[in-house]
Amino acid sequence: MGVGIEGHCWLQPIEIPRNFQDIRIEKGASLDRGVILLVSGEPGKKTRITLGESVYVNRHTMIDASESIAIERDCMIGPFCYITDHDHGTDQGIAVKDQPLVAAAVTIEKEAWIGAHVTILKGVRIGRGAIVGAGSVVTKSVEPETIVAGVPARTIGNRQATKQ
Repeated sequence: MGVGIEGHCWLQPIEIPRNFQDIRIEKGASLDRGVILLVSGEPGKKTRITLGESVYVNRHTMIDASESIAIERDCMIGPFCYITDHDHGTDQGIAVKDQPLVAAAVTIEKEAWIGAHVTILKGVRIGRGAIVGAGSVVTKSVEPETIVAGVPARTIGNRQATKQ
């Protein structure tokens, strides 16, 4: 289809509805059944979804980009997650559907683990080695090695403190 795929990748049946040229998948990445990579906006503008080396994206996860979503190497993304870098404007007097998208880049740094059914919203940076508990909604950036959970996600621990 024209997606930039480097080296050997493990891909089950996935969906790329449009703008396939704005997606880059690096070597060793694995995308399980039902993953959706959705890029909105004018095609060919720039790479807007990047999946780093050895990233694993589990079943039925949707990555929805209009600006930039970068998932760095060795990250694990659980099943049924939703990761987006945008939402709609909410100005009064104009139907939400008629307002432009408001976007801010999302980055999931290397070695992070995102649990099942997590939602990550625009402008969030998940730090290196951070863990996001299942069912969380991440509205703010997460520091490296931090464990967060809840709606909205809040700090519940630190990986350094849990090592024996």
